[in-house]
Amino acid sequence: MEFKDFPLKDEIKEALLRRGITAPTPIQAAALPLALEGKDLIGQARTGTGKTLAFALPIAQALEASKERGRLPRALVLTPTRELALQVSGELQAVAPHLKVVTVYGGTGYGKQKEELARGADVVVATPGRALDYLRQGALDLSQVRIAVLDEADEMLSMGFEEEVEAILSATPKERQTLLFSATLPSWAKKLAERYMKSPVVINVVREEGITYQEEAIPAPGDRLSLLSDILFVKAPKRAIVFTRTKAETEEVATGLLRLGHPARAIHGDLSQTDRERVMRAFREGEVRVLVATDVAARGLDIPEVDLVVHYRFPDKPETYQHRSGRTGRAGRGGEVVILYGPRERRELSELERAVGRTFKRVNPPTPEEVLEAKWHHLLARLARVPERDYKLYQDFASRLFAEGRVEVVAALMALLLGGAPKEKSLLTGEEGWLTFKATGPRLTLPRLVALLKEAGLEVGKIAQGEEGFYVDLRPQDLPRLSEVQGVKLERAKRVEVLPEAYAGAASRGGSPRGRRTSRF
Repeated sequence: MEFKDFPLKDEIKEALLRRGITAPTPIQAAALPLALEGKDLIGQARTGTGKTLAFALPIAQALEASKERGRLPRALVLTPTRELALQVSGELQAVAPHLKVVTVYGGTGYGKQKEELARGADVVVATPGRALDYLRQGALDLSQVRIAVLDEADEMLSMGFEEEVEAILSATPKERQTLLFSATLPSWAKKLAERYMKSPVVINVVREEGITYQEEAIPAPGDRLSLLSDILFVKAPKRAIVFTRTKAETEEVATGLLRLGHPARAIHGDLSQTDRERVMRAFREGEVRVLVATDVAARGLDIPEVDLVVHYRFPDKPETYQHRSGRTGRAGRGGEVVILYGPRERRELSELERAVGRTFKRVNPPTPEEVLEAKWHHLLARLARVPERDYKLYQDFASRLFAEGRVEVVAALMALLLGGAPKEKSLLTGEEGWLTFKATGPRLTLPRLVALLKEAGLEVGKIAQGEEGFYVDLRPQDLPRLSEVQGVKLERAKRVEVLPEAYAGAASRGGSPRGRRTSRF
């Protein structure tokens, strides 16, 4: 089915065609026939799957143009955040240019928005707090509303807007059409349906959409910022969102990433509306590749083509994880999700997996070799963007260096640009000061491996069992003595694709490994 098959006005179909929109998404295909008939409905779908058009088109179809000054709104759309309110307004204006859309939200003065409302509006798109303010002041009259929309209802609940939303709905006519959209259906949404909706039809396309992104868990025992930088270099996303827990940390991480060579900006609740819009515009246009955000600040943001989401700090609940992760892998595109976890968060990670019904792929932190290679390609990309008029200034100097064979100077320049030697880290835990080796040998068991390493006087760190042997962490300073280990072959591990729950070797903890088992791959 295509949009031309729906009972829409010709001008609406033409507006869709001009934007290259011909076929509906699953939520649009399921919701539109019902919404166009005037039925109340509850649409469950992830953010970024086209919910806006699912209610914008019925509004555009139902409302006729009017030039009456001071006219009251006939449609109301409530969104949890000002960013989403602005996005919804833009979408409505694109498909319904015959309607006047007024957007009201907090974080800015009242005067201009009040004037807009006084001049008249066909559709009001609002955040709950500001809408209720205007309602109580008499600046907003909802007595003529024919269609009411609650967009991202679960987000409005998590932001504490229950009372505001219910007060606003109570001020609209009972015979209105109500459309509710949400990624999840909390009990509050069900209560709203019972009190404010007429026999709503429930549509759930979340299961149909499935999970289109890969999920990885990476151990982060120490310097998370350095690890995050390595991940961004190796994965090289076009756009990435990094989630932290606090406003202060967003600024700290964004500043740190800038220092390490990543175009990053923070977004949080303390930013002015002008600054927020400036950051978001830079992110959409690719000037900023990494957005560091708190959960609250990111709610409602609809950003296309985010190909990496990083949980820098553990989400406070499974729903938060789902909302964060759902910002990538949209519209059938692939995406990646990375969650960083510390030594004390292993249990939380397992609980999160059980809650979402999926097992995340355990991978090791990027190796020094991978990071260096990635930084090299990153540098080449940067150099390709240097204007000819600039690099020609230094061409004679470069020629002299190559003529003299001063390779060490070029290497030193690269070290200045890319950073010095990366620190050695365990592939099992991400801890610095360890190297991970693959240990193999005939009839090799865990107790025998530990005994042989101790006999050679080696300090043993974490050990994990694989299908073809064991992975063991050893100290870099012990490398010269590896040849003294008899009966076992030790090879430097380049990658541990799936990490089991690693544990401390007996030598490092002073205990006996006998009777203890590793998790298998």
